[in-house]
Formats: sequence, structure tokens, C-alpha cells
Amino acid sequence: LEGIQLDAAYEYLNWMLEGWVGAFLGRQGYYSAAPENSKKYMSEAEWAYWYEGQAAPEDIVDPFGKTLAKTGAVRDGGAFAERFGNIVVWNSTMAENTYLVQKWNEFIAS
Repeated sequence: LEGIQLDAAYEYLNWMLEGWVGAFLGRQGYYSAAPENSKKYMSEAEWAYWYEGQAAPEDIVDPFGKTLAKTGAVRDGGAFAERFGNIVVWNSTMAENTYLVQKWNEFIAS
């Protein structure tokens, strides 16, 4: 990209990371790539429930007003940091990968 297209791409990325979009998604249980930017667009109750893992201090609603969690509800998995601390990478390779690939290549080349 270059010129006006590059400028538009950066404007879009800046808008996505600025916070409003992250707060909108956060109200549906998704996380932003820049959560601290989203905080200013969320109420203290929303932030406490979605990001801090606290009991909902009031009913938690989605962006369209539908109640997602009643007062006192606690989200499974705890706070944001705890939830992300439990992520496991499934597409990792075993220690023998390099050796096995090398031997496989030798086999198919013979």
C-alpha cells in the first residue's frame, strides 16, 4: 500500500486500537488488543466484571442492552491476566522435530 490507501489503512488500525471498538467487543466477552485503551469507554462495573474478574456490581449488558450477567455473577476463568495466563499453544513442535524432518527428507530423496 502507498499514498491514500496506506493513510486509510493506518487510520483504520488507529481507530480499531483507540478504544471504542475494544469496549464494544468487551461488552460481548471478547478482549481488545489494547485493553487499557478500551477502559475509558467502559463503566467501572463493566471493567470490574470483564477485565478484573470481580463479581458484577450491577447487571452487565451487551452493547444492545441485553442482560448478560446479573448483579453478583462472576465470570468463569477469573481476571484478564489469569485467563491469558492459561493459554496453551497447540501448534508447537516436539523437540525431535528437526531431526525427524531431516531424516524424512533423506528418506524421500533416496
